[in-house]
This record gives sequence, C-alpha cells and structure tokens, in this order.
Amino acid sequence: ARKEDGADQSKHLGPAQLNVEATRAEGNDDEDDDGGEGKRKAASLWERREGQGGKQDDEHVLAATSRPSHANTRPRPASLKQMLSLSLSSTSRSRSARTRTCEVRAGSDLSSLFDGTPTTKKEDEGNKSGAEESVKEVELNSELGLSYELLRDLLEVGEWEKADDETRLKLIEMAGPEAESRGWVYFTEVKDIPVADLQTVDKLWSAYSKGRYGYSIQKKIWTKNKKVWTKFFVEIDWVQGENNAYRKWPLEFFFKEDAKKGHLPLTNCLRGTQLFQAVLEHPAFEEKKKKVSTSIGEGSVKI
Repeated sequence: ARKEDGADQSKHLGPAQLNVEATRAEGNDDEDDDGGEGKRKAASLWERREGQGGKQDDEHVLAATSRPSHANTRPRPASLKQMLSLSLSSTSRSRSARTRTCEVRAGSDLSSLFDGTPTTKKEDEGNKSGAEESVKEVELNSELGLSYELLRDLLEVGEWEKADDETRLKLIEMAGPEAESRGWVYFTEVKDIPVADLQTVDKLWSAYSKGRYGYSIQKKIWTKNKKVWTKFFVEIDWVQGENNAYRKWPLEFFFKEDAKKGHLPLTNCLRGTQLFQAVLEHPAFEEKKKKVSTSIGEGSVKI
C-alpha cells in the first residue's frame, strides 16, 4: 500500500523532483536489497523524467542533478550532449579572452594601462635606433691620417678610463714625433695640431656622453667661470677638500657616465695649466661670433 501511495504521488512531480526521487530510489535499493524494487521504481521515474526533460533548460537540469538528497546517493549526470555543449562554450570563451590578452601584451607595454598612451615595441626600437644613428653620424676625420676607431669603440661600450688613456695617446700622436719620443705634449706644440683631429676627438666624447664630456664642454665651463682655474676645477670636480687639493691622478678621478659635467677627458695639470689652456684656446673650439652688419644710409654723413 505504501508503494502504491508513493507511485500515485509521483505522478504529480516535476522534472527536478523526479530526478531527486529517482536518485533516492536507487540509493534505497542499494541499502535495503529488496529484490530490485528500488531500481525498477527508479527506472520508471527516469523514464517519466526524460519525457518531461524538454520543458526545462540546462541550468535547471544541472541544478537538480548535482545536489543528491543524502550522502550515499549517486548523482545522475545531465545528458552527454548538454554537458559537452556547455564545456565547449566555456572553453571557447576562455580561449578567446586569453587570445585578446596576448594581443594586448604583444602590442604594447604596461604604460598603456596607466596613462592611456601605449608604446609599441616598434616605436621603442625606433627610438633606440635613432639615438644610435645620431652617434654613428660622427665622422672620424683626420688630417694626419690617424685612426679614431678604437676611441669610438671604447666610448660606445662605456669604457671611460680606457677612452681617456686613448685620448691622451692620440694627443701625443697629433703633436708629432718629438712628443711621441718623450711621451708627453709640450704646450707650444698644441697650436700645430690640425683642427679636424681635435674636433673628431671632441665630438666623439660629446656624442657618447650625451653632451656631458669633451673639450668643448670644458671650454664653456671655463669661460663661464671667467677662466679662473680654481673655480673651474671645483665645478668639474677635479679638486677636493677645504683647500681644494688637486685629486691624485688617476686614482681619485671618476670614470663613469654620471660624473660632474666636464669631468672628462683628463689633462694633467700638476705641472701647470699651460697645456690645458693651449687645448681649450685651440681654434678647433673657438665659438663662432655672430656677424654684425653695419650699413650707412644715403642721407647719413660719414665722420
């Protein structure tokens, strides 16, 4: 009688409730072992449920079948076709989202996330190549037939101390055979050095230091300090202490890209400033004076 009442009541159950009742019947059959009565009831309920399955959507099917009534029940999955369609749809959305993310990352850097002005890799590479080209434009001119390729290469890789040594050797070569034999330049020999050679050396220093080092830079600072050596040496950081003692050459000087402006190249001034002054006053570093045109009108009178 109890079973008949249960069967009559099951006629009024909806699809979701049929799922629960069928699952419960299967579990009861496993526990009671009543000759398969639970399995038969469950099969009947599943058939009725399949007949009503078209009336509910995937969300209700999954909700009804994924929550068993007690711990020993085994949830019956939704149809294989429904599960596959939902899984493929989710995978497709996830893959398309990842694809869009990769495209953004490949096309711009993180700056676009903050200020809305993305910088593409091509633009960044273009900026770098532009800076390199401006350095390579320095022509290695020499009226004496000297090679300045080693100096250029040392400056390019930031070997500031070796570049300073090479500059000193080139200055000796420019001065001539007598300077080479003695190993240093006498100040009276500087005036005979060709303009092209001194300018090549200066332009290389200026280009690779981004306008920080070079004879022309030192000339501007020296002139700004009204050619007073003590003030000039303080500004380019060649002296130290309260007494402005001259730094020990070369150990106490700074061979790096961010030393004081005009700090390099070095010129030994321990025996006096005549050599350094001769270099700075060389015609190669003369500032071009502006031409002032004077005209006399027809009505003016010359006195």
